[in-house]
Amino acid sequence: MRRVIETLLLLLMVSGLGWAQSSQNNWDNLKQLCPRQKIEVVDSKMRTLKGAFVSVSDEVLSLRVGKSEESVARASVMRVSVRDTSHRTRNMLLGAGILGGVALIPAGVGLAASSNEGNGCGYCVAAIVAGFGGGAALGAFPGSRTIYRVEKK
Repeated sequence: MRRVIETLLLLLMVSGLGWAQSSQNNWDNLKQLCPRQKIEVVDSKMRTLKGAFVSVSDEVLSLRVGKSEESVARASVMRVSVRDTSHRTRNMLLGAGILGGVALIPAGVGLAASSNEGNGCGYCVAAIVAGFGGGAALGAFPGSRTIYRVEKK
């Protein structure tokens, strides 16, 4: 069991290194955005604008915030992130599986300890249900992915 946990942790660390190497300081990354895609822009004054992408040029990024259109100069843009909701179902299933599986361990121990006495283990069942439900709830939260970030100097 220990070997399995060590292998999983190693895989998580290696995959994290791959994400860290992506080129986020390229303004051309913004050209992959689709009109009306939900984005979040942080400018040089640390003001956050959330809205729908309108257009991008070599000098300006435009987005619709509420009923108005905002334009942010390239020199002022510090970071641009997009809402990532395409993997919500997958993340819910993964979260439920991971936390539910973790909850099975103490619940199994509790069930084994109380099975000799002939009575059920209500808290064990509650722990399992809470694990699966909590994992699914955590997986349902939409994430965001940074596609542009000013290079630190």
